[in-house]
Amino acid sequence: MRAVLIMTVLIIDDNLEVRLSIAYFLEDQGFDVIEADSPDIAKQLLSVKAVSLILLDMNFSRDTTSGAEGLCFLRWLKMRKDAPAVICLTGWGSVALAVQALQLGASDFIEKPWQNDALLASIQQQLKLSQRQQLHIELAAKQAQPKSQDQGAQKYTWQSHVMNELEARLQRIAQTDASILLCGESGVGKSHVVKWLHEKSRRVDGPLVSVNVGALSESLFESELFGHKKGAFTDAKADRVGRFEMAGGGTLFLDEIATLSLPLQAKLLRVLESGEYEVLGSSKTQRSDARLICATNADLTQLVEQGEFRNDLLYRINTFVFELPALRQRKDDIVPFAKYLLASHARRYQMASKPLSDDVCAALLHYPWPGNIRELSHVMERALLMSDEAHITLNDCQLRLARPNAAQTVAASAPYPTDQTLADLEKSAIEQVLSEEKGVVSNAAKRLGVSKSSLYRRIEKYGLKSEG
Repeated sequence: MRAVLIMTVLIIDDNLEVRLSIAYFLEDQGFDVIEADSPDIAKQLLSVKAVSLILLDMNFSRDTTSGAEGLCFLRWLKMRKDAPAVICLTGWGSVALAVQALQLGASDFIEKPWQNDALLASIQQQLKLSQRQQLHIELAAKQAQPKSQDQGAQKYTWQSHVMNELEARLQRIAQTDASILLCGESGVGKSHVVKWLHEKSRRVDGPLVSVNVGALSESLFESELFGHKKGAFTDAKADRVGRFEMAGGGTLFLDEIATLSLPLQAKLLRVLESGEYEVLGSSKTQRSDARLICATNADLTQLVEQGEFRNDLLYRINTFVFELPALRQRKDDIVPFAKYLLASHARRYQMASKPLSDDVCAALLHYPWPGNIRELSHVMERALLMSDEAHITLNDCQLRLARPNAAQTVAASAPYPTDQTLADLEKSAIEQVLSEEKGVVSNAAKRLGVSKSSLYRRIEKYGLKSEG
């Protein structure tokens, strides 16, 4: 008899009643459930227990609304190999928080109070996607040839004017060793530009070393960047080569530079000013021979004015500053790049690529892409793995934060407000459509893609007026 594979779900929530309610429901569905009342306890459990999926509350002891602790856990989880899928749960949902969670690797974002059927459907979908992904990875490993995965793959050529103009400007300084600061929203492709710059530079034969400084703790900052000698501190069991030394003769990329604290900024400034540093535990001065590229999605000038970023450090890293446009500002690239990403994922999983249906192409162009290129890549990967048709359908893409209907028309024309919840946005969309349809509920329901009774319940919930 074939063994039944039991999936393990880890619930991370500081509310005992929430954990018990979900646990009882999932156990009735045949899942194995383990619980943690904090991210720290969850980390301990993950070190000794294999988990198929995580249900993560976003707020714990620090506060009840920001989601900072949940986001911090997602950053930690993202650095782990073979991290399980994560569905975020919160009673204080906002579009801004949902976007951040999805950018950090969360698979779905559900508001409390949840509906059991919707929660179960999301869990089953994420587990199905994870299983397909793992199956294709194993298949690709078995069929892998002794050549690189991207061998024979063409580089993508940007179609939009704004990207062609940016590439021309970058080309002029790629051959220099001048420091570069790349700015732009999260997910716009700053790391891809860094790789392109390195390949076009005179240092192309040297290493490209990338460091997410936002993920470095203050205690390990110097050890990571400058290295340490055995015995330099309690846990220094062996010599460690720092990132500056590793990048010698090549390029050093410091991502999320704005997240550095002022004390760490001072330590970085010294090596950028003099080119000199010392390995922890050694008195010998080393010289850096690395071309520096930094990136941020923050406004560093504003942080300088607020006293949160050193002005002298800004001058050291911004010899050349380039602003990468958001994906929604590169309309001519969205569909061609989606097809390029789809083909790339197909090669990765040893699958045949599939064409995009016309309604998918239209939806991709109208979607606001808050997660930019990173989100587009994730959507195309998921669509490829979940597709059962000969072409990619709109249902395969699951563009969760926008729909190809009237609600999308309202939301896609401007950035999502950071101070509004999903309920606020829903109310605004309903008000807009009701106004356009002169209060006729049947017409508004058709445009919003919901049943008439469902719209009536929402009208009553939000205290809106209608004509019936």
